[in-house]
Amino acid sequence: MEAIDALLSAPVLFGLVVAACLVLVARAVINALGQLPSLRIQLDTVNKLLSSVHDGIPQKRTEINELQESVEPLKEAVKRLQDYNTALIDVERQAMREEEELKRQQEIPIHRPAAPRDL
Repeated sequence: MEAIDALLSAPVLFGLVVAACLVLVARAVINALGQLPSLRIQLDTVNKLLSSVHDGIPQKRTEINELQESVEPLKEAVKRLQDYNTALIDVERQAMREEEELKRQQEIPIHRPAAPRDL
């Protein structure tokens, strides 16, 4: 019984847990080292792609600036056309109101019957 109690004591169990953790860590490191060459190839590929994209950034920025400069007059033209459209809509509404008012004035002549003379 003393041997079983000695094996199940806290320091022995703690030592077993630590040893198991060390084995798991060593196994993970060995697996990572085994995959290192393929990961290095992928890293080099990604770095090349990143470098090519990074080299094109200044050109894209100048292209964006040129497009923004060419769009600016168009924005002003759009604003003028929207203002003109708004003014036309207002004029059309005012004309419709005046026309309706004119129709109402023509349709509503009030005819009152003459008062009877007998009363």
